[in-house]
Amino acid sequence: MKIKSILKELVVLSFVVFAFACSSSDDDSGSATSITVSGNSSSVFVGESVTFIVENNLGTNVTASSELEIGNTVISNPYTFNIVGDFEVTATNGGLTNSTIITVQAVPVPTAITIFADTDSFWFDEGSATFAVTDDLGNNITGLVTYAAESGALTNPATFASAGVYNVTAVFTLEDNTTLTSNVIEIKAVESTHTTKVLVEDYTGTWCQYCPRLAYALEQAVAASANIIPVALHDDNDMPFPNITSLLNTFGIDGFPQGRVNRTISWNESTNQPVALLANRQNMGLAINSSISGTTITAEVNVHYDLKADSQNRIVVYLLENGLVYPQVNFYNGDPSSPYYQQGNPIVDFVHNHTARTTLTDVYGDDIPVEDSVTGSTYTANYTLTVPGSVQNTGELELVAFVVGPDNRVLNVQKADLGETKDFD
Repeated sequence: MKIKSILKELVVLSFVVFAFACSSSDDDSGSATSITVSGNSSSVFVGESVTFIVENNLGTNVTASSELEIGNTVISNPYTFNIVGDFEVTATNGGLTNSTIITVQAVPVPTAITIFADTDSFWFDEGSATFAVTDDLGNNITGLVTYAAESGALTNPATFASAGVYNVTAVFTLEDNTTLTSNVIEIKAVESTHTTKVLVEDYTGTWCQYCPRLAYALEQAVAASANIIPVALHDDNDMPFPNITSLLNTFGIDGFPQGRVNRTISWNESTNQPVALLANRQNMGLAINSSISGTTITAEVNVHYDLKADSQNRIVVYLLENGLVYPQVNFYNGDPSSPYYQQGNPIVDFVHNHTARTTLTDVYGDDIPVEDSVTGSTYTANYTLTVPGSVQNTGELELVAFVVGPDNRVLNVQKADLGETKDFD
């Protein structure tokens, strides 16, 4: 019994010694033996702050319980450096210390500034230019500069009270009150010089019983304004237009008669609809100068841009003939409200005017070079054409030239009799 009791006491003693030894070892491994201090940046400019972090070798963030010093002076965290130099920042936590070096540089001073504009030209009475300015250190100082031109101080965005070419600069004042002046940029505040005209195309045929109605509506619109330019596009055997099938498909003409305003707008056959579009200011105007010698037609078409085009432009030139007489089927012969009442069905001596015979260009237009469609530029196109065999009277020929955008919509149009010089207007 005594031997068993002694053995039992030895086992208990061994367990206590083992437990004590393990506990002592754990305490030793949990004690920090070093710390590390670091800043969020090791190099800053005067006036900038650095935020410090202190960690011990166990990976624990002990920043809050640490003290930071430069020399013997305790500093805050973050700390703002106000003079140039290399500064040793020491962190202390308990009996542990560590240091890091922060390099403070003088704030660089720009030596040049550059001004940019979002546009170089606009309508003086409704547009503006917005400026941006950077210095040679890569800083955006747009809001820290003043702007000026010949007209005086400018706001940003800038507007101008009158049309003209303006040389704009920016001025930046440094801390020592010296100034930097930017490069000069040229801004054109543009005045419109061209009249807007509207094209109305009449898709028609001598076989079409309802077509006299639209023909009459077009006559009324043209009578209301000489700036409405008519073109009749025939799909018949009497006056066929060579490209009619392509145009029918492109512009969705699925029944006659149909009218298109500026090629892409369905016409409601009212005068008001095309007249309303005459108020829209266009960037360009056209001029036509042509002649005929024997059976050879020569034509020069000029496109002048008051304001640069905002997309690719194309030019289309039609050759038209007036005074063509062909019988016209007439649904309205029995309608007392129609101007064609009791005119016959068909109307035997119906006069077809503004009849498209051919084009001097691609029917959807030839490209105007981008460099020739900028503010103040004039694009000149020269054409030579042999009079088509379908033409009956060269004395009744006229030219219609128009500019279209990428969506085929007409931007502006001009008409002139063959042999007439039609200047910009």
